[in-house]
Amino acid sequence: MPNSVFGLPTHALLVHGAVVLVPLASLTLVLVGWRADWRRAYLAPATALAVVGAVFAFLAQQSGGPLKRAIRNAADRAGQRASFGSHPQDGNTAFAFAIALGVVAAGFWAIDRHGPARGLPKWAPAAAYAVVAVVAVGATVTMVLAGHSGATLVWKNVGTYAGSR
Repeated sequence: MPNSVFGLPTHALLVHGAVVLVPLASLTLVLVGWRADWRRAYLAPATALAVVGAVFAFLAQQSGGPLKRAIRNAADRAGQRASFGSHPQDGNTAFAFAIALGVVAAGFWAIDRHGPARGLPKWAPAAAYAVVAVVAVGATVTMVLAGHSGATLVWKNVGTYAGSR
């Protein structure tokens, strides 16, 4: 994976996909899963949204390490110390929840579509929905925390440069 695209860090571009798609998929899955007729019509696209969000989270996580090393090397060359706060840990947690959301969404879809034919109990879709709802909340919260800590790293000192000349 390239470290930059059109001169911008790849990580900065990819995180936006994860930060938008994972909470959107979470909300969609919780809403769609509420009613059986909505699940029949919209669960497959909602599941696809969760899987694509997980892919973006994976790519963002993979591109974060090289960016962190590049920033650390640039800081070392300038005689400074790079600090990333809690963002690497927040990002890893958000990544894990995004992957979990994609997996449980796919499981929910499979149970809803094929459960009766496979002899699963009638309550299996409701149980799968409960798991999806819990993971969706975790995925949204962790993605917001990771996004906030990343944005804070990027923008925290911007105001200090505005009036200096």
